[in-house]
Amino acid sequence: MIALKKQAQKQERRMIYMEVYGVNRIIYRVTIGTAKRRGKEVSIYGVSLEDMRTGRRENLENFSEDIESTLKFANDLIHKRVSPDRLYNEALRHLRFSPDYMMPM
Repeated sequence: MIALKKQAQKQERRMIYMEVYGVNRIIYRVTIGTAKRRGKEVSIYGVSLEDMRTGRRENLENFSEDIESTLKFANDLIHKRVSPDRLYNEALRHLRFSPDYMMPM
């Protein structure tokens, strides 16, 4: 039997890195925060969507440690005019087709 110890990530602070007001009245934000992992402080990038008509918000606070990947994902969301209720589906689609996360067949 193998036991794994789950290590929690505690975010220290979060700031807005980029904010775009879409033509569909949705605010797309890329956030940056820091977390401690195994005693080291690392930058973590997130994505947040807020619908100005309904007030609905969805967040992926720990989307990636890579800013380029996060910005590419945010730009895809903006171009597709994704609403907050579709954020998680788009994130799964992005990870599924991302070469960094593809599983060998």
